[in-house]
Amino acid sequence: MTWRSVFRHPFPYIFAVLVTLIYISLWPISEWVTAKPGLVKYAEHDAPRIVGILRKGLLYPFGGVLTNTMRHALVFPYWLLLGFGIRALYLLGKPYWKYVLGTFTGILLLLYIFPGILLLFEGNLPSQSTGRVGKGSIVNAKRIPYRGANFTTYSFGGYLSGRTFVHDKVKTTVLDAYEICRETAPSTHFILGETGRKHGGAFIPHRTHQNGLSVDFMTPLLKKDRPYQRHHLFNLWGYAHEFDDKGKKGNLEVDYETMAIHLLAVKRAAKANGLRIQKVIFDPVLRPKLLATSMGKELRSLPFTKNRVIIRHDDHYHIDFKVLP
Repeated sequence: MTWRSVFRHPFPYIFAVLVTLIYISLWPISEWVTAKPGLVKYAEHDAPRIVGILRKGLLYPFGGVLTNTMRHALVFPYWLLLGFGIRALYLLGKPYWKYVLGTFTGILLLLYIFPGILLLFEGNLPSQSTGRVGKGSIVNAKRIPYRGANFTTYSFGGYLSGRTFVHDKVKTTVLDAYEICRETAPSTHFILGETGRKHGGAFIPHRTHQNGLSVDFMTPLLKKDRPYQRHHLFNLWGYAHEFDDKGKKGNLEVDYETMAIHLLAVKRAAKANGLRIQKVIFDPVLRPKLLATSMGKELRSLPFTKNRVIIRHDDHYHIDFKVLP
């Protein structure tokens, strides 16, 4: 490898230009998205917040200490240097790329077959959450298993990238609730959504999920009256379903009965593990059908939010927990 082959190749320059264009376009894209009917009222509050977090992330780990002006000025040279580094690494490792690719593929396959390997690296110290779900952090967070007897995490990529960490009591509650559902809803395979990062903090695109006490559960679905769950890139792993005001989308519909069974299981498991459900977010337009189920009366005491939020929460329901003294 020669330095000339690093600096004269077009890749670093194209790479830096593309990332800089993404950086610049974040604001107009956010304005376009939040200008859609139903989202306009959230634009003023959420657009600056999300754009700010993403722009800071594009200058990690320095983005949080730089001013806006400094970030604007440094984004291109920062990614140009990274481009040079990537080019240099590529040239140095080129003779060995087959071995690197083979090793990487083997590790991914091993983790997919035995995802519990990642749980072996966690300590036994109890979790400690600080701050609020919207601005907080956590120490000694625990990762929820990728799969169980009757549940699977929404995305293997999301699991590997560390988006399913929670407080240890929340982890136990989630698993206990699924265990209860093995008897109360034996025909349903549940899908666990996103929870939070290992150390908490900002969790794009969520507004909360910052201190290990928030969990998304994907809404149980029916297709032609049979349990149905399919999550992939093209429906954003279950986060991009859009149901009508009756909870239907083509031949898909919300399984309110099973959802009620699961919520009741979470309520009981939380109490047994020293937690209290602090908030439940589920589309208030669909909620009457949930409360009209056979177990709906037992769910009326849950602290459901009254109004719709920026993300409708029809394809998933969000629960915030509180650790009791």
